[in-house]
Amino acid sequence: MFSLNYDVLRDKKLQWQVGYNMTYLVNKVSGIGTTINTGAVSGQGLSGAYAQQIRNGYPVGAFFLREFAGYNAEGKGIYPNGEQLTYAGNAIPKFNFGLNNNFTYGNWNLSVFFTAATGFYVYNNTANAIFIKGNLRNGRNVTKAVASSAESPDNFAEASTRFLEKGNFLRLSNFTLGYNFKMAERGFAKSVRLSLSGQNVFLVTKYTGVDPEVNTNKAIDGVTSIGMDYTSYPSARTFTLGLNVGF
Repeated sequence: MFSLNYDVLRDKKLQWQVGYNMTYLVNKVSGIGTTINTGAVSGQGLSGAYAQQIRNGYPVGAFFLREFAGYNAEGKGIYPNGEQLTYAGNAIPKFNFGLNNNFTYGNWNLSVFFTAATGFYVYNNTANAIFIKGNLRNGRNVTKAVASSAESPDNFAEASTRFLEKGNFLRLSNFTLGYNFKMAERGFAKSVRLSLSGQNVFLVTKYTGVDPEVNTNKAIDGVTSIGMDYTSYPSARTFTLGLNVGF
C-alpha cells in the first residue's frame, strides 16, 4: 500500500491539495486438502452449475470455467476443451487506487474524489440466465447484440468464459462544490455556506452489466463467492443541495 499527500499550489487565492493512495494485491490459497466449489450460477437449465473454485495455488475468488470459443455453423457454442474447467482469472482486483483533489479559490471550494480498480473479473450471471437467444422463443427480451448474433435459439448457454468479463473501472465517487458567503459583523448569521454534492457521479467501464462493483452472494454450502453479478441493483447516484447557517 502507498499513500501520498501533496500541496500542489499555495497561492493566497488558489490552493490545491492532492491525496493519492494505491494498493497492489496478490493472494494465493494454500494448505487446504480438497477443491471447494462456489459461485452458484442461476438460470433455467443451469441447476448445479458453478463458476468458482477454491484450490491450492490459485487466488481467492478464482474462476474455473469451460472455455468458450464462439459458435459453429449451426449457431451452437464451441468449447475446445470439452467439459474441462480452466482457470480464467479472479474476482479480486490486483490494483486499487483513490485520488482526491481539494481546491480553494477565494470563498469557493471544490473536493473531487476518484476511485479505480483493475486486474479483476466479474461473472455476468444475469447475461447467462437472461440475455441468451433462446429466450426469444419464450417471448422474453434480450439485448440487441444477442438478437443479432450468430447464436442459435436452440443453443444451450452453459456456464463458461462467454459470460466472464473484465471489471476494470474508473469512478467519480463523490464531489462537493461549496461557497462561503461573507457575512456582516452584525448580520443575522455568523456564517452561511451553500453546497452541491454528488455521489457515484459517473462510471467508466467496459463491463456490460450494471456495475462492476456489485456482488451477489452465490454461496454453495456456506462458502461465500466473490465477483458474481445476478440481477444486482446498481450503486445509487445521488445529488444533494445543502445550506448551512451558523448563528
